[in-house]
Amino acid sequence: MITAWDDYLKPQNAAAAYRECFLRCRSAFERQRECIRRILDARRPAVVACLGSGILHDIPYWRLVEQNATVHLVDWLPGIVEFGIAHSIIRTTPQGRPRCAYCQRATPNAPDYCLSYREPALAGRVVCEAFELSPHEPGTCLAFRKGRLPHTYRQDVTGGYASAFGAALAEEMRGVATWRQALKRAIAVAQRLRGHRTALDIPDHGVDLVISSMVLSQFEHEPYGYFSKQAAALLGLPSAREEARLRPAMEKLRSILLINQIEGHCAEIERILAPDGRCFLAFELFHRDAGDSRWYLVSEMHCALQQIARHFDFDFDSIPEPVVDARFEAASGRSAAYHFLLAPKRG
Repeated sequence: MITAWDDYLKPQNAAAAYRECFLRCRSAFERQRECIRRILDARRPAVVACLGSGILHDIPYWRLVEQNATVHLVDWLPGIVEFGIAHSIIRTTPQGRPRCAYCQRATPNAPDYCLSYREPALAGRVVCEAFELSPHEPGTCLAFRKGRLPHTYRQDVTGGYASAFGAALAEEMRGVATWRQALKRAIAVAQRLRGHRTALDIPDHGVDLVISSMVLSQFEHEPYGYFSKQAAALLGLPSAREEARLRPAMEKLRSILLINQIEGHCAEIERILAPDGRCFLAFELFHRDAGDSRWYLVSEMHCALQQIARHFDFDFDSIPEPVVDARFEAASGRSAAYHFLLAPKRG
């Protein structure tokens, strides 16, 4: 039975999965958060868009709130942005007291961020009267109810290409009898949809800073993973011998999907980026498997650099030099992620 693309994107036990990821990955991405903080401090963008924002473990969301930026958060996983906000606005002081980014705003528009906000009765209080700390980690406010800000979207940051592929593939996979036939149909769909664009609900050329952190690294896995899981559910797993014969077609499909997603992503960044704006981009270029001492090149990401260079100029003068290369532990091993600051092409 074919699982619809939208249903496939809904994780089972989403809250538990998001919480586990938040706790496991938060410390790993501190260098990326610090790099973005320094860019925010240097450029003071009025409008920021985080594409593929996830649970915000690599986004210094507190600093965005402090700078009173207009923020757009986009991800295609249901509920993940709201989870990230709730778990990013609470900090603990060295004395063990909770602080809330929204409560500390103490401005007339605080209810735009939290519908439960109630003006603190005592001057200097770092949480509002409605604040109630959750008993579990990571800490949240039990009273928190998201207001109209920040702007959040459940949308596809590949310009709609991945979602269009997923929807079309669900139809094409009906009646397939072999893996070779399934791959042939999937490749045809991936090629036919090249150039498909569905714009995000963010206005043209109005964003001062776009943040796309570790998003490109995920394009290598999805929606190829969707195809492989649907084919396996219909046809069973291929034997080792059959998989060896199919590998060239599998790699062709993966490559087409990756390149077309990067094209769609870059086109959307170009569309929303202000003429003097910048895009912070971070993705994995090298990887070391758990238990292995060897690093290998993620070759697909070097192909991605060629795609990006066609759309943007590279700004190495405005990015903090010590964190151009950030290494971190992930569940699958150790990664070396490279940071880039991109500017719109001149001329």
